[in-house]
Amino acid sequence: PVPVAMVRLAANLSFLFKESADFLGRFRSAAHAGFDAVEFMFPGDGGYIHTSDDVAKELEEHSLKQILLNAPAGDWANGERGLGGIPGRDEDWDQSISTALEYAQRLTCPNVHVMAGLRQHGASEEVFVERMRRAADLAEPAGVTLLVEPLNFRDFPGYLVPSTRVALELLEKIDRPSVCRLQLDLYHMQVSEGDLTEGIRRLLPHAAHVQIANPPGRHEPTRGEVNFEHILTHLDEQGYPGYVGLEYKPYDGTLNSLAWAKELLNARHA
Repeated sequence: PVPVAMVRLAANLSFLFKESADFLGRFRSAAHAGFDAVEFMFPGDGGYIHTSDDVAKELEEHSLKQILLNAPAGDWANGERGLGGIPGRDEDWDQSISTALEYAQRLTCPNVHVMAGLRQHGASEEVFVERMRRAADLAEPAGVTLLVEPLNFRDFPGYLVPSTRVALELLEKIDRPSVCRLQLDLYHMQVSEGDLTEGIRRLLPHAAHVQIANPPGRHEPTRGEVNFEHILTHLDEQGYPGYVGLEYKPYDGTLNSLAWAKELLNARHA
C-alpha cells in the first residue's frame, strides 16, 4: 500500500485505460476510477488526432481538469522525438507551438511539454534555447508554462536532454524562469541518475510538474525497484503543490494497477 494523504494524482491517458482503443472513451474511464485530472502526450494515440473541442467536451462532461499535454513532436511513428533543437525545421516548430498553445488555451491546460529532438537527427542546444525563448514570448501571455523534461538514455538514446543537469543548464540559458520550467519524471531520473530523495529536494523549486513510474519496466508504483510510499510522502513533505502524473504501463490492467491509490482517488468523491 502507498497511503499518502495529500498527493493529487492525474491519469496519463496515453498510458492508462488503454483497454479502450477509443482514446476519447478513456476520459470517462478515468473519471469513473476517481480521477479529477488527466494528462496525455497527444490528443490521440501517436499524434494530434482529436480536435481541442472533442477533448474539451470530454473534460467538461466528466468534470476533469487537463493538466499537461505535449506539443506536436514531429513524425513520431518514424522516430522523431521533438523538433525543438532540430535546425531547419522552423516552420514545423512554429506550427507545433501554435497548435499546442491553441489546445492548452481551449482546455485551460497550464503545462505544455516541449520535446527537444535527438542528437542523431541534428538536435543542438543552441537552436533549442533560441526557439524556447521565442516560444516563451507566446506562452506567457497565454498563461501557459513550457516544460523541459529529461528523458533517460536507455529508452531515448541520443535525446538532447538526457539528465536533470543538462535540463537545468538549458533552462538557465533560456532564462525565462516564470514560463520555462522543469518536468520531473521520476522514472527517467531513477534510470539515469538515481538518488531520488535528494534529487527531489534539490529540483522541486525548478519543477512545474512531476510524473512517476517504477523501473525497470516502467510499471505502476508498487511494481519495481523504487519505494514510492517513501517518494510520494517526501514530495508531500517538500510541499509539492501540483498533481503527480501516472505515466506508467500497467502490468496487469489499469484498474488492478491502481489498487494502491484507492484511498487517494476515493478522496475525490468525499
